[in-house]
Amino acid sequence: MTTRIILLLYSLMLLTFSSCQKDDDLNVNSKEELETKLLKELVDQRLTSISYCVVRNNQILHSNALGYADKQNNKLATNETRYLVASISKTITAVALMRLIEQNFIKLDDDINQFLPFSVRNPNFPNIPITYRMLLSHTSSISDKFQDNLNLDCYGTDCPMTLEAFFNNVFLSSGQYYSANNFSNKKPSTKEDYSNLAYALIGYLVEKITQTSFDDYCKSNIFSPLGMTKTEWRLSNTPISELAIPYSPDITNSNPHYTFPDYPNGGLRTTVLDLSKFLRFFIQNGRTLDGVQLLSTTSTAMMKTLQFGSAEQCLSFYYETINGKRVLGHSGGEKGATTEMYYDTSTNIGVIVFNNDDDAVLDNILTLLFKYGESQ
Repeated sequence: MTTRIILLLYSLMLLTFSSCQKDDDLNVNSKEELETKLLKELVDQRLTSISYCVVRNNQILHSNALGYADKQNNKLATNETRYLVASISKTITAVALMRLIEQNFIKLDDDINQFLPFSVRNPNFPNIPITYRMLLSHTSSISDKFQDNLNLDCYGTDCPMTLEAFFNNVFLSSGQYYSANNFSNKKPSTKEDYSNLAYALIGYLVEKITQTSFDDYCKSNIFSPLGMTKTEWRLSNTPISELAIPYSPDITNSNPHYTFPDYPNGGLRTTVLDLSKFLRFFIQNGRTLDGVQLLSTTSTAMMKTLQFGSAEQCLSFYYETINGKRVLGHSGGEKGATTEMYYDTSTNIGVIVFNNDDDAVLDNILTLLFKYGESQ
């Protein structure tokens, strides 16, 4: 029986008695039980699709997909479907920077201005340097308050604006996106303030330090060594036929695939199988699937360490509680994209879920996937 027929039958069944059922039974003892309960979540939550993967250490325990990558053309999602992963992208950006720190181009607590053509200092605290550690831990005092009001999305193409042009507009007083609200009134290192702008700046710093475009640097130094052959920052390098359509009422363009100039903070497109290689590399403390130490155990341990007294925030990665268990990872949300990537540091079981809707609630799905991993 095809997945499409199963979905139809299950939908009809749920219309009859779903409202009488409780969805608190999140225990899983078999792959079949997992798939049944995931399908129920898909229908109950009215999700367009989910693509998912469960790993332990360097092994994939299970991976699959349910629902539609493209509803209009009845195209089912698979675990090879590419999704926009939104802020999970930041973990890739962080590893790119950590490689440069490991190679002694820079130090974690250096002033970022050393490699910038303009000064980045909070005008409220002009004598306090902003460091790479602050950027990575969202404590730089660089704020999204003004940038959140801008709409710079480009539909159907990669935005022509370079990272350099974008940041000239942001940090030069003559720039189109310059504002006093690009900084908070909090002293750097003293307050967590989640900053997309800071993470895009990390991508630009990688470019300035290496004299290589950020997307090319990631491909040569992260994606290729990890065997992530279906992972791209650039829409032009991504086969459109392999992409999940992002579904959102905020997308009215005839071409729903969009990019943005500050792409290192959330513009990555990949598959759950490809991203599982990155997650397993991180779980294995910087070692690739073929045993190469791509990032040292010291660097990966630092990325898993809480920063500036925080109870959750590490370097890019952060701790979250899922069904009462504390796990490490990152989530993401954009127009038509809800994504999750976490692993249990006590068992080395990790899960990844991609979805192509706005603000999907994936808590039960994450719990089911973790429960399945624990049963194996």
